[in-house]
Amino acid sequence: MLEWVTSSVLLLSLVLPFFVGIVLLLVFLMDKKVSRNICALTSFGTLMISTLLLLMASNNVLSEGAPVYEDYPLHALVMYGQFDLFADWLSLPLAVAITFLSGLSALYSASYMESLEAVRIEPGMAGYSIAYEKALESPEYIPKRKPGSVPSMAAYFGNLLLFAGSMLGVVLSRNLIQFFIFFELAIVPTFFLVYVWGSGPCKLIAIKYFVYMFVGGTLLILGIAWIYATVNTLDILALPRLLYALDGRDSLVIAVLLFVGFGMKAAIIPFHTWLPDFHAEAPVPIHALLSAVLIKCGIYGIVRLVFVAFPSLVGGLGNADARSFLLILSLATMVWGAMMALTQIQIKRILAYSSVNQIGYIMLGLVSGTQMGITGGLFHIITHGIAKGLLLLCAGSIIHQSHVRDVDKLGGLAKNMPLTASVTLLGGLSIAGTPPLAGFASEWMIFLGVMQAGYFPFALIGLLSTSLTVGYYLWTVRRIFFNQRLEGLEDVHEPSYTMLVPMCIEATLLVLLGIYPQFALQLISPGAQFLYKILGGT
Repeated sequence: MLEWVTSSVLLLSLVLPFFVGIVLLLVFLMDKKVSRNICALTSFGTLMISTLLLLMASNNVLSEGAPVYEDYPLHALVMYGQFDLFADWLSLPLAVAITFLSGLSALYSASYMESLEAVRIEPGMAGYSIAYEKALESPEYIPKRKPGSVPSMAAYFGNLLLFAGSMLGVVLSRNLIQFFIFFELAIVPTFFLVYVWGSGPCKLIAIKYFVYMFVGGTLLILGIAWIYATVNTLDILALPRLLYALDGRDSLVIAVLLFVGFGMKAAIIPFHTWLPDFHAEAPVPIHALLSAVLIKCGIYGIVRLVFVAFPSLVGGLGNADARSFLLILSLATMVWGAMMALTQIQIKRILAYSSVNQIGYIMLGLVSGTQMGITGGLFHIITHGIAKGLLLLCAGSIIHQSHVRDVDKLGGLAKNMPLTASVTLLGGLSIAGTPPLAGFASEWMIFLGVMQAGYFPFALIGLLSTSLTVGYYLWTVRRIFFNQRLEGLEDVHEPSYTMLVPMCIEATLLVLLGIYPQFALQLISPGAQFLYKILGGT
């Protein structure tokens, strides 16, 4: 039995969230009552077991210096080949982040989901987006809930587990159809998590998200179908060798289909417009996962399929024009996200635009073409995921305790919530690249890699844009915690331990990874070296 578990760690880590999630959904469908705490602890325990299994796989990869492969004869789901799972230096760091951060969100939800955020749509919000403008005209897009009522917790946690399992399936899949199925499967629980438990015009926003993801998925399946028609395989690991000599026109079309499809899911400019609304009105524990790991799955898709299979089209093998274009696109994503964050007054919308800003950092490192820059980009996927997850849990604590999410209606909360204030400042400083926190290490490698590639103007613009990041975070922290306290906030206090513990764990990780980044880099560096070689070492 122990030998089977050891040889099937990937399958077990993937099946557990799906199994428990389906059980919770069946409990909901049978109209059985299960307490929120039981659902939360069950979900937390399930995801922590998956995390431990993935850490076992990581240890195997490090000790043996080779990826972990698991093949199962289940042809029906994938239409071609087997149900193939694999984990290597590119997929394992993100896989561990998915299960671990999802587990913390489940624990956090035990207290946070005792009530749902109520957002009153006011005329001034029409400028946010079309969704808010339509909500002012058609109130049916806003859920009608009785005060204090919360939809089924079994259904909420069931969808959270299916969401985590779907993301995990994306990064562990070796078969392209299987990869696509998991990517599209992730849309379903996220749609319901926002449509049912979201705030504001969440019904319309969830539909908008679904349309964007459907369009992105359509582009992906067209690219996958084109690949299969051309090289007659769906094996992700075989693609670099088979697609290397593909006709230039076919390569370009496939690469564009895949890049745009994944770009929509990763919210790269100009495919980002779904993100601010969807993230801002999602329940905070779900928003934390959307920003920390879901959009990173889009980046993983770009790296795994586009970078590896079509290196010359993403600036590798000496294609300077392609690299310059992608560097400009990365900088545009960085600067636009930061500028938009500066204009927001709602905490969750500031953090939503910050996610767009930080995706630009990751892309900048990856397209630099240097081993240092690629390492920094991959590392920033992890450091940003932890820091953004922390900031969103802090934002949720502020909103949960004060019932306010407008920055200009808060103030002086540092005396009431000293621990929340401390870890919020820590998370903001990490994302802003302040030593000795984890964000500094990843951002330093990104900009150093860009300079090593000889793109000094791009590095300078990127470094200047960090001042915008510092600006919108410090501006937000100062107004929430250190301005004069407004009336009505005297009784605000720290949240419960189930909310504080996940925040403290993530804050501790930011310090540890900042002081000793090698803890994560030993798993990330081989993947960066692999990408560097694929791109031609230029």
